[in-house]
Amino acid sequence: MMLLPNCGAIMTAALGCLGLLFPIAVGRVLGIEPNRPLGISEFRATYGGFFLCLGIGCLAAQSVPVFTVVGAAWCAAALARIGSFAVDGSRTRDNLAGIGVEAGIGLAMLAPQL
Repeated sequence: MMLLPNCGAIMTAALGCLGLLFPIAVGRVLGIEPNRPLGISEFRATYGGFFLCLGIGCLAAQSVPVFTVVGAAWCAAALARIGSFAVDGSRTRDNLAGIGVEAGIGLAMLAPQL
């Protein structure tokens, strides 16, 4: 019952590790250049520490409500990206992949509710 949510939490934590350890590489993948120390620090904090803590928190809590909140946040990111298609004209292959990753992790974490 908790296999999919735990997989989503592991993916969240793994992405956090990448952001924490390799902020410049993550920036390149995302198409964002952290070209000053503050930008690199922001990547380590947001894409690193924040995601790492969310993933580890879910794994430690093993609580459906915790997985639900984090899963809903991932799904909201996917929906915001879809909205960006219309508003920003950002329909690209990379953006579609982002939707797939965000929605996939989010739905995995929401699996107990579905």
